[in-house]
Amino acid sequence: MRILSISKMASVGLTALCLAATAQAETLRVEGLYPARAPDVASIKSIAIDRFGGSDGTALAFAIEDRLSDVEIDAAPYFKIMTGRSAIEPEATLSGTATAGIEEYETREYRERCIERNDKGKCEKRKSIKVLCLKRVIDFQAQVRLSRFRDGQTIYSDRKSDGNEQTVCGRKESYSSSEEIIRNMISRAAKSVRRDLAPIEKRRNIRVFESRKDMDKATANLFKAAIKMTKTDEQEACRMWDEASVNSAPHRSITYNRGLCAEKDGALEKALTLYGETGQLAGSKTEIKQAIRRVEDRQRALDDWDIRFASLQEDRLQDESEAVATAKTDE
Repeated sequence: MRILSISKMASVGLTALCLAATAQAETLRVEGLYPARAPDVASIKSIAIDRFGGSDGTALAFAIEDRLSDVEIDAAPYFKIMTGRSAIEPEATLSGTATAGIEEYETREYRERCIERNDKGKCEKRKSIKVLCLKRVIDFQAQVRLSRFRDGQTIYSDRKSDGNEQTVCGRKESYSSSEEIIRNMISRAAKSVRRDLAPIEKRRNIRVFESRKDMDKATANLFKAAIKMTKTDEQEACRMWDEASVNSAPHRSITYNRGLCAEKDGALEKALTLYGETGQLAGSKTEIKQAIRRVEDRQRALDDWDIRFASLQEDRLQDESEAVATAKTDE
């Protein structure tokens, strides 16, 4: 049994009760844990922020530290972030570089200008003409690397690139603040690193299928009532779709909606089976592919959590063993 799943089932149930009255029409609310984008980082629980080089390296290091420190999964901190010297060795160290370069050069672009004025100086004729301008290009480049502390092996490495171009022509136009633009670039890079290294909890309102084409009249009426029921009682809507599936031939909308119900309830294998069955029926495959990808992502997130939990258990056993050895030495 997965430790995460127990508390999350209670959380999802409580959320469903509290928010049922505000559920959006024609959707089901799906909550789940989605995996970190980078592989091989699931067992990492403590990270030391090491040196970041480059003109903007320090700012990026601080931004990443803030992002990783804020990560909470199942209402608990996900990482222990360590800075400076510590008596405790981290499991991994994060280092990198970041530099934003700014260049300006002349160019020509079309702008509307007055080409004829009356004797009072009021413009009477305007025309779009090419004028001399200045273009500013901001190029942001960062490299981030996560290395396992015990052997120095790189387990994650990625380059973050960003850019901004702005052209001004004449005294009435001006550049946006380059400092603010670079701050935003650093913030986006830090957010991307957080998403690479840690899973994320998401709540989505996913639209159900509504087509009743080729359903018999009784099934169509029950199906329509279930669609309406999603506004106030999602569980009852799902029960009604189950009932409709028993008394009718396989139908794309019914099968997909039952798969969505299973996904909502965390029955991921059942959801994959139902989505697979939906894919065999006539109709667009886009939503089916998206649904299967969502479920497979959640399965990987739970697999990663199992790896992390196993690592936590190993740490506890090691701590207990060291405590026993220390006690014997003291005796």
